[in-house]
Amino acid sequence: MKQLYILLLNHKMKNAIEIIKYLIENGADINAKNIKKESVLHFVCQSQNEKVIEIIKYLVEKGADINDKANLSRTSLHFACQNQNENLIEIIKYLIENGADINARANFKQTPLHFVCQFQNENLIEIIKYLIEKGADFDARTTSNETALHFLCQNESQKQNGKLIEIIKYLIQNGTDIKATNNLNETALQIICQNENLNENVIDVIKYFIENGIDVNIKNLKYETILHYTCKSQNKNVIEIIKYLIEKGADVNVKNDLDETPLHFICKNQNQNQNKNAIEIIKYLIEKGADVNVRTKKKETPLDLVCKYQENNLLEIIQLLVSKKANVKNKTIQNETPLHLVCNKNAIEVIKYLIEKGADVNVRTKIKKETPLDIACQFKHQNTFEIIKFLVLKKAKINPRKNSEASPLHHVCKYQQENSLEIIKFLVEKKAKLNIKALYLEETPLHFACIYKHSKSFELIKFLVEKGADINSKTNNKETPLHFACRYQNSFEVIKFLVEKGADINSKTDRNETPLHFACKYENSFEVIKLLVEKGADINSKTNENETPLHIVCQYKDSLEIIKFLIEKGSNVNRKTKTREKPLHIACKYKKSFEIIKFLVEKGADVNYQAKNNRTPLHFACEYKNSFEVIKFLVEKGADINSKTDRNETPLHYACKYENSFEVIKLLVEKGADINSKTNENETPFTYCVDVDYKNKDSITPLHFACRYKNSFGVIKLLIENGADINFQNGYGESPLSISIQNENEKGIQILLMNDVNFLDLGNQIIISQQFLTIFCQVYSINEDMNNLLKSTNNFSDLQIQSNDSSKFQVHKPILLTRFDNNESILQKFIDICSQKSKEEVEILLNFLYTGFPDFDQYRNQFIIQNESENKIEMREMILIEFFEEIGFDLNWINEKKGRKGIIKDLSKLYQENETKDFRIICEEKEIKVHKLILILRSELFKGMFELNIQDQSNQVHDYSGKSFETINQFIYFLYHDEFEEEIKINKEFYDLKDYFQLNPNSIIDLFLN
Repeated sequence: MKQLYILLLNHKMKNAIEIIKYLIENGADINAKNIKKESVLHFVCQSQNEKVIEIIKYLVEKGADINDKANLSRTSLHFACQNQNENLIEIIKYLIENGADINARANFKQTPLHFVCQFQNENLIEIIKYLIEKGADFDARTTSNETALHFLCQNESQKQNGKLIEIIKYLIQNGTDIKATNNLNETALQIICQNENLNENVIDVIKYFIENGIDVNIKNLKYETILHYTCKSQNKNVIEIIKYLIEKGADVNVKNDLDETPLHFICKNQNQNQNKNAIEIIKYLIEKGADVNVRTKKKETPLDLVCKYQENNLLEIIQLLVSKKANVKNKTIQNETPLHLVCNKNAIEVIKYLIEKGADVNVRTKIKKETPLDIACQFKHQNTFEIIKFLVLKKAKINPRKNSEASPLHHVCKYQQENSLEIIKFLVEKKAKLNIKALYLEETPLHFACIYKHSKSFELIKFLVEKGADINSKTNNKETPLHFACRYQNSFEVIKFLVEKGADINSKTDRNETPLHFACKYENSFEVIKLLVEKGADINSKTNENETPLHIVCQYKDSLEIIKFLIEKGSNVNRKTKTREKPLHIACKYKKSFEIIKFLVEKGADVNYQAKNNRTPLHFACEYKNSFEVIKFLVEKGADINSKTDRNETPLHYACKYENSFEVIKLLVEKGADINSKTNENETPFTYCVDVDYKNKDSITPLHFACRYKNSFGVIKLLIENGADINFQNGYGESPLSISIQNENEKGIQILLMNDVNFLDLGNQIIISQQFLTIFCQVYSINEDMNNLLKSTNNFSDLQIQSNDSSKFQVHKPILLTRFDNNESILQKFIDICSQKSKEEVEILLNFLYTGFPDFDQYRNQFIIQNESENKIEMREMILIEFFEEIGFDLNWINEKKGRKGIIKDLSKLYQENETKDFRIICEEKEIKVHKLILILRSELFKGMFELNIQDQSNQVHDYSGKSFETINQFIYFLYHDEFEEEIKINKEFYDLKDYFQLNPNSIIDLFLN
């Protein structure tokens, strides 16, 4: 009855009052509570029911406890003040007149007055006046030291209307401390000014605060003043506010914690409204003494920031700053000058002006050693060619000095555009070195030209070759331009041209791969492969792994046409790799079509040849679940149906173990497969197919049996999916988990943990290893959660970025900010740079930021140039390096961000940032603040322990009074870090699970299970 009673109140029922009366008259407990400790009266005070006041009166008259507290210590009056009900004044009056505590404190010491100031819009002044007249403590402080005035100034609806000043005046006149600061040293005025969308009426509010004693130069913990905030604003009347603040003594050269002044803020503010006023504001600030050459901690001057961030009125703003003695030769911490920063824009007049004023055209950046000419050659603008010609005219060096990553010619070949050929011709005429090599992988411009497919790529490549580009130049892993053209699937026309001009068709990389290997491996056309072979490519050339082009095709392509062609041209159908795999083994391994398998066999492929571990093509076909048609064909062509591996496993064992169809198993048995054949461990095929609940005389189940073997992941998964008891202990006291641990069955441990196995009760076998703890952390890994967050499109994705082809990516601003050390300007730079990158490059960057590339093998073939040498940088890293150096981070910073450790390190910083936390947890009358995004991120782990509504942006609180503070604290730490390994010795010792986790109230695991 209690549950029904509360449920009914949770809906906007027209007949709610009649239902409530009926339930109470029939014995329902009027003060019954739900799991959140909310009573019916609490519910009603949150309701939008049209008869809410009538219901409240009835409940109070019937004995509802008006001051009873729900979770978060909120009373009915708190709930009412939070609820925007049209009858709110009447509700509040009734509750107070009937004994509601007007100064009751919620979990963070908020009073009803705090809630009214934070959440209400209509009739706010009237409600506040009534509460104060009735004795509300207008100066009450929360745990963050915020008064009702602070809460009022956070109320977005109030910031946007003209009544705010009236309410502020009323609170101040009634004794509210106008100078009260919160824990971040912010007054109410600073909270108002932090809003970048300042309302036109805010000038009156600012004037009132300052005229009533607020120090115009007061700083928050980041050392930002009101003038800093104003210069970030998007208010179209911002100039008026700035003038007023300076007239009242605002320090125009005050620095924040990054040494940024208000002039820096104006110069990097890209808002359109602000930009229209930028010249006037900058001029005014300078007139009032602003230092035009003041430098931030990154050694950026206002001129640097204008060149980096501004687009509109760029020349006019720069001319103003330079006329005021701004240093056009300033070098940032990355050795970038204003000329560097503007050369990525379509701004030739600005470039001309800076050079005219003395900008050095040959200064090089710190890491990549790039000149302004290098920068200009990397961007595709309408005037790019004109910019390049002008820079060269002004003596910009075309050929780089020592240690430069690449030359201007490299850049033009890499970032091809419509007039790239004209630019290349110009550079070559100006003596650009055609065969100069890039710093890391030693590519020539011709290598780069062969990577990118553009409408004029052929003409470009043709020109380079005709002018003397070395067609057989090799990178440090011995790849030629022809290798590049085949790797990156350039056009048939390009590849044909390179071959006809003398490209070594059998040139080998350090892995002994020829262009033909690459053509077979990547998405090249049949015509390309045909061309290479007809021009003399060695059709049986072997890589370091003894793979021929036929092996490669059987792995990477499903083309009968190519396979036929290669075999007809002499490819050996029975050539084996280092693992003794022949093309037929590989075709079965990668599930190629029936037609391909059939053709290989018809051309002499040995159906019974045993590869490594004595596996035949039939073993491969059963292991990788080839079609019934393929397996039937192999059997009909003489495949030994009872051939045994080195573990004495037959194809039937494999068919049962790897979950082949019933038709396949039936076929093998009907064709003579020995159903009683035993492996080295006495396993029969029947072992894999028995009743999941079967127990032998020792109470050993099939799941116990499967957990002994590392390659039995599919069987374990199948047994669990079909209801096997994952916690059952056999006659020796062993559980499936303890057996998996004993046998170091990593995947077995993993799937058991993922299926909520009881990992505390391991029977007699409770000794576990470092491996178990590592897998445990992988199962509950924050990396996996970050991966899932990247792939999800939930409502918490609060930022959209796009690539240069307008592909859109929904991302989470808190995650990106965390990875960028909470620097908003770097995040904005990231967004800008992404707009110039391809979709694939943006995907790489986002994957790195969210996951630190944990799945290296997944990306290897797609993004990495194969090279085992220690001093080589992979292509994947090059994309990251190119990006992060653009925003001022070096290789050490990138390495710190990589992988699980990098993510945990950044989230650890987030864990320590109190001001960004927006979710509150209470236990033992203590408060723990966390980030709602982290809880959502880890939702699979805590499985509903916190009740979250993604769309609800209000501060949320969860009461965990039944748990100890230490327990909750440990659990929250785990959600951010998931690092059990750090808490134990890393020395291959074994640990007693029960001793380690200690089954007491302070245990994290105890919290999981309860």
